[in-house]
Amino acid sequence: MHQAGQLINDPSQGLWRTSALRSPVARVGHAVLRQRAGEISRMKGREFSRPGDLYAQVDLRRRLIQMHPQQIPTADALTVTITLALTAVTQDPVAFVSDSQGPDEEIYLAAQIALRELVNTMPLEAFVGTRIDLAPVLEAARVAGSAVGVEISSVLLKDVSLPREYSAALQEAQVTKVNSEIELEKARNEVKTTRARLATAKVLEQNPILAKIRMLEALPPGSTIEVRESGVRGSELRDEDR
Repeated sequence: MHQAGQLINDPSQGLWRTSALRSPVARVGHAVLRQRAGEISRMKGREFSRPGDLYAQVDLRRRLIQMHPQQIPTADALTVTITLALTAVTQDPVAFVSDSQGPDEEIYLAAQIALRELVNTMPLEAFVGTRIDLAPVLEAARVAGSAVGVEISSVLLKDVSLPREYSAALQEAQVTKVNSEIELEKARNEVKTTRARLATAKVLEQNPILAKIRMLEALPPGSTIEVRESGVRGSELRDEDR
């Protein structure tokens, strides 16, 4: 005979407790299950206990099923490392407890197999700069979850790691691309500057007076100009301090 409040550690029973007089109060976000005469049922409220009744509380709150980093070969025999997480909520606590010895492990395995099958069909380039469609993984996890009373609402891609050699080559190519764009922009600016100078020279050649005005504007401060009777034939620079 089990004592009231005693934790039952029998592997065939799981973590169940006895309760004196009445069934326990459900914790926040939990459901209370009762095992009586070999049957498990969900308690809708507190009831009087019978000898041999066992109770367990099942967490109904949203949780994450974390997947360990998965090293998977791609279609071109290169290995990528992917880390996922599944968002899960227990909808049927009775099925969760009674239909499987390890419900989350079954969901984990289904998602793991689906992920490997997906990656095996994709080339390495498909993992660079694009969003991976994880719908097959989500569907496999949902099917496995429905069999054990768990709803899988989403699959979260946490990390994708490419082979080290490929990552280094990709980074080097990106640096080369950026440097090429910088050099191209410098060349374009030089061409624009040269064209502007040629256009200015052509205008000055066609307008001698404008050319002389530009020449005067270019004289340094403190310079003097000698004007002869025949007109502005030139300019002589001399130091005012002489």
